Amino acid sequence: MEKILKRIKDLLFLIVKEDFKYFSRVKDPDKALINLFNELLPYLDGKRKNWVKKVIKFLKVYPELPLEKRKKLLKEIHSVITLKFTLEEIEEEKEKETPVEKLKVSGEKLKENKRKYPIRAFFKKVEELPDKVISKRVKNRLKKLGVENLIDAIYYLPFRYEDRSTVTPMAYLRPGREYLVKGKVVSVSEIETPKKKKRLLKVLLYDRTGTVTLYFFNQKVFPYYRKLFKGAKELGKEVLAYGTVKRETSGFTMAHPEVEIYQDGKLEKFGKVIPIYHTAEGLKQTTVRKDVQNLVKKVVPFLREYLPKSILERNGFPTAPEAVWKVHFPDGNVKELLAFQSPQQKRVIFDELFLFQLALAIHRQKIKQERGISFPVNHQMIEEFKKALPFTLTKAQERVLREIVEDMKRPEPMNRLVQGDVGSGKTVVAAAAAFFAARSGYQTAVMAPTEILANQHYKKFKDFLSPYGVKVGLLTGSMTKKQKESIYRAIKEGFFDVVIGTHALIQEGVEFKNLGLVIIDEQHRFGVKQRVELKKKGVLPDVLVMTATPIPRTLAMTAYGDLDVSVIDELPAGRKPIETKILFEDERDRLVEFLKGELSRGNRIYIVYPLIEESEKLELKAATQMYEYWSQKLKPFKVGLLHGRMKQEEKDRVMEKFKRGEIEVLVSTTVIEVGVDVPEATVMVIEHAERFGLAQLHQLRGRVGRGDRKSYCFLLTSRGAGEDSIRRLKVLEGTNDGFKIAEADLAFRGPGEIFGTRQSGVGDFKVADLRRDYHLLKIAREESSRLIEENPELKGLDDLKELLTFRFGQKLDLVEVG
Repeated sequence: MEKILKRIKDLLFLIVKEDFKYFSRVKDPDKALINLFNELLPYLDGKRKNWVKKVIKFLKVYPELPLEKRKKLLKEIHSVITLKFTLEEIEEEKEKETPVEKLKVSGEKLKENKRKYPIRAFFKKVEELPDKVISKRVKNRLKKLGVENLIDAIYYLPFRYEDRSTVTPMAYLRPGREYLVKGKVVSVSEIETPKKKKRLLKVLLYDRTGTVTLYFFNQKVFPYYRKLFKGAKELGKEVLAYGTVKRETSGFTMAHPEVEIYQDGKLEKFGKVIPIYHTAEGLKQTTVRKDVQNLVKKVVPFLREYLPKSILERNGFPTAPEAVWKVHFPDGNVKELLAFQSPQQKRVIFDELFLFQLALAIHRQKIKQERGISFPVNHQMIEEFKKALPFTLTKAQERVLREIVEDMKRPEPMNRLVQGDVGSGKTVVAAAAAFFAARSGYQTAVMAPTEILANQHYKKFKDFLSPYGVKVGLLTGSMTKKQKESIYRAIKEGFFDVVIGTHALIQEGVEFKNLGLVIIDEQHRFGVKQRVELKKKGVLPDVLVMTATPIPRTLAMTAYGDLDVSVIDELPAGRKPIETKILFEDERDRLVEFLKGELSRGNRIYIVYPLIEESEKLELKAATQMYEYWSQKLKPFKVGLLHGRMKQEEKDRVMEKFKRGEIEVLVSTTVIEVGVDVPEATVMVIEHAERFGLAQLHQLRGRVGRGDRKSYCFLLTSRGAGEDSIRRLKVLEGTNDGFKIAEADLAFRGPGEIFGTRQSGVGDFKVADLRRDYHLLKIAREESSRLIEENPELKGLDDLKELLTFRFGQKLDLVEVG
């Protein structure tokens, strides 16, 4: 199917490419497409099958259509095929329609030993075990896998499973995938290949829906298989075969499958789920499985429970030995196993997440024992700040503000992350915290990742705080030496209550008179060390970390697990969801008409490009070139240009004109991603949308819809964009929820390492998957917090303490603020 689908997409793209530039060179596209669509039909689900049948009908009358209607039809077919015919979606739908037969699944039973050993006994190195217990060859193989001690072996868990219990009818097979089929033998013959003159054994199996040909190439096994299949044929017995399916001209084939005669329901090879382990160079899967499972059989019966009984009872978890055993020797519900949702799998995943969360809980407890500043924030102070605001705070802002105030009042340092989608109003909440600090006699440092954002915060904080006489200063890297020295003096003498800045804030010359609050914006752009450096400018100041880049809930509980998390999950009143649509570049004329309509209603438009000047290598339209294009197309409306190479004064001048409406269309690079608030802007056009990350696209989209007007976002891409790019853009088209987008982004990019100073990703986990196991991560966080609250020293839990130290060791000391 993949090849057929690719041929259809390639042909359609060639036809519509560059506004039908090569159209005349493609002979009879209708006939070629009808043939390809007929080939594709058997692979499709019902809904897509019906659509393709309708398309075939239209293509049959294609020669009778006028030229423009032919082009329109081909363009529409290309759009639907590109946007709606992804391999994953088709296979998912087809899967739902496949009738299957389930064989009974069984696994080995655990024989628990009455004698149990403390956990430290399992820290013993494999190489130190007697050769009678494990041979030298097995020790060497385990070493190759990174298995150094017994606990490593026990938790060397399968990363996936093969279902050898589900029989799929032959008509429903798809090439390139592994299947278990069941059928009767039609014929057994030896043939010689015409080219290489090799002999092979050919066996034809059939069921009620179709046939599969089995091939065996090793002549040594011919006598065994010949006897087995001929015997099955004579007795009318069914044969089970498991292997990778290929499609050849003669039909479906399997090369060297595993086979077994199906008689009286008794099975040895099938009717089970097989665990698949990570292997190493030179090691076969069967060898790794045998080595690991043999060691598990010898060791697990002696393993004793290390978690408190109350945690197991509350969550319905099995014991550690039972859970580990069933993960290595699975039985029960196959669907659960394949999705890693069996009770035993959940228990081992929980353990990994729980130990991690327990380490963070201990760290949080350590922070809370430190004596910081207890800010005397009272009701009068809060009302004073809110009264002068030109708007009413949302319920979410009120809730987050309460959480911040409670933290500030406590003697231990605040360590809080505030997440909020684009336009949710985080800045006013941060300004309120700075106001409370100033009223309490302390200074606030606000660190932003770029000068544009620092300037924006400076203006906003001044707007919010100046009415109260709170003095706000700005410090950035581009300032002259003389300007910097003047600001350094003002900070040291306490003239500024709030200082906004970039990395310049953490330079040696910066000394605060009385720093009490540190606010870090877009924190993911800073490393651990930079945040710690800023914190050191005061004596245990409170820390408030903000981000408009929604962090998946899973990451918030791992990468920022030592922070308390607040979420502003509500947009200000009157805001409407932004309608998002994927458009192809050749649909630009339709877009131009739409944009003119919006402009005539007094609305404003952003058009964003990934580059400043055109690059021949990437063939991307750049802001400077397309500024001319849009100036012509959108006459008489005024078009402006904004990019990162302009001087700050120029940028500010252009932005001011756009805000005032002197410029109605702003052609820009991504410099407008942050720090822009124009309520009249209702349309965001993003060219070459496939070149941007999901989070960045969502941030750009958030520049519109900031008033009460209906807003739109158009994601322009080429018809030749890859399937992955289209899949990513469809996420944006389907939701405005930043957290869902962040989860999807995590799914596309995958997690990395959490502990230490690496910042790129999260999740140095062996079995836990942060996307799949969010609910278990949540339970792990709750249970670890509860345990530390009830039993801070983990008294009576020696095994758990030792396992925690063994797992993380010195890494626990690396967990820093944010």
